[in-house]
Amino acid sequence: MFKYTSINSYSLRNLQNGQIYFNNPLNFNDPFDTFHPAKITEISNAKFVELYCKSSKRKFNKKHLIGILDKTISKQQFYDFCQEHIDYIFDFNESNENQLFKSKVDFLNQLKNVEESKNDFLENIGGFFMTVKSRLQATIQETLYNIRQEKFAKIGVCCFSKNNNNLLMWSHYADSHQGICLEFDSEYEPFSKAFEVEYKSEIPNVNSDLLFEEEENAESIKKLLSFKSIDWKHEEEMRVFHQESNKSYFYPIRSLKAIYFGLKANPSDVEMICSIFKSKNPDVKFYRMKKLDKTFGIEAEQFHYNTVIEIQSSLILIISNLFSNNEFTQEELVTKGRIEIPEIQLKAHLDDLKNKNILIKHKEKYKLNR
Repeated sequence: MFKYTSINSYSLRNLQNGQIYFNNPLNFNDPFDTFHPAKITEISNAKFVELYCKSSKRKFNKKHLIGILDKTISKQQFYDFCQEHIDYIFDFNESNENQLFKSKVDFLNQLKNVEESKNDFLENIGGFFMTVKSRLQATIQETLYNIRQEKFAKIGVCCFSKNNNNLLMWSHYADSHQGICLEFDSEYEPFSKAFEVEYKSEIPNVNSDLLFEEEENAESIKKLLSFKSIDWKHEEEMRVFHQESNKSYFYPIRSLKAIYFGLKANPSDVEMICSIFKSKNPDVKFYRMKKLDKTFGIEAEQFHYNTVIEIQSSLILIISNLFSNNEFTQEELVTKGRIEIPEIQLKAHLDDLKNKNILIKHKEKYKLNR
């Protein structure tokens, strides 16, 4: 998994310390990101009954309650249920002339005589539980709103991509190809806990039932944070979450596999970053992005980094063997010595050797100072 970033004091500090930064979703460039108006599916009858029985002081038969809501309960089961619980559901009042049933006995007597196919009693009691269920659904909606306003505003998100050669990603997130792209091993935490972003043309539904499962709740919340408009599909994004935002957290140094430098990366930045990791993590590989010849695209090309001392020692040895006391130009050194250092960097090294009095320079020609 890859992370595009510009090269600045913050990214260099995080690189040096082996940290990644978890941003606040409020800072993201997508106005729908995280705070889209999610749609919540209706809670299932089974989950409602489970929650209702937990919160109620009475002991209900769960199968009977589900049967009432699904309208699959038998007349005898319904009668048994009403005999035990009807006075809890209905407030019988004999003095109320408008009340359909004057007492529990009256209710049960009428229930005995009703045909099973014309069971209005079931509709009445089912309506009671559906009203309670509707109130619970409203509570779920309010709870999710509060979660999004309170928890989402505090949660930290670190964004990655599945690819390292996207032109737009280099342009938008890596300082117009002047930055870098870091490759991490997803077998190490926290990268192993990454969620893949799903891209949708419509805002997805949230399963109400999962919001009441302790383990599934956290996963549902994270999935809610991992939906984006299909317009962002080119990013192939992956996300890692943390309970706090606007903070940097450590990762195992061995989890950083490679550093890719953009097409326009400054040579001094390349030198600085490579020198840091030459000693800090010698297993890190270095790549330069380069343009493809036939298509509008880029690809990575690996290079091996040597320290300034290693490069300059090698140059002195080559110059001694090829030119001895003779003068030479930079072009002659490249041709005869088969030097593969970029022209700008080679000139910088030769000028540095001149400043150290190892080389003498006259116009465009160099010579060993013996």
